Amino acid sequence: MKQVILPLLFLTIAFCATAQSGSGAFPLTSLSKLDLGLGGVGLSREMKLGNKLTFLAGAGMGGGYSIGEGSVEINWTVLSPAFYFTASPRLYYNRDKRAMKEKSTQFNAGNYFGLGVKYVTGNIGGDPAQRSSMLVNGHWGLQRHMGKKWVFDTHVGAGYAWDINSSFGTIYPTLELKFSYVLNK
Repeated sequence: MKQVILPLLFLTIAFCATAQSGSGAFPLTSLSKLDLGLGGVGLSREMKLGNKLTFLAGAGMGGGYSIGEGSVEINWTVLSPAFYFTASPRLYYNRDKRAMKEKSTQFNAGNYFGLGVKYVTGNIGGDPAQRSSMLVNGHWGLQRHMGKKWVFDTHVGAGYAWDINSSFGTIYPTLELKFSYVLNK
């Protein structure tokens, strides 16, 4: 199942990307961000790929995962964090409507559909319950401009998580909440 999910998700995004049209909204831009959220602290880069498509790549440190058959647990230990790496294409779909209603579209504010891939190392304290993990999900999200240089980003969806060292995994619900400080102008 793992071998089928990722290629299918990327093909879906590629298909949607071909249907892009011009936008009356503030154009999508590439953003460098310092992130703080439920998953930890990190740096990310949201790169513009088209009028409605971006690609988010990031890395940071935060909680580690303990994945069992039918369960996903996030364990946060400040003195013993895990490291993570993420990649997520995003297809924004409502930015024109936001602009027509005179709502902000700055810093890529809008609603989107995305695919997420996240690799998380075991924690640096060597807790045997937290091992290297891979998480793949599809989600619906929104990003909003707040203040001069801040962005609020959240998404919900469903995915599949598995322990890299074992042959088992599980389907799980996804939820992410983060605030980001935009580093570029």
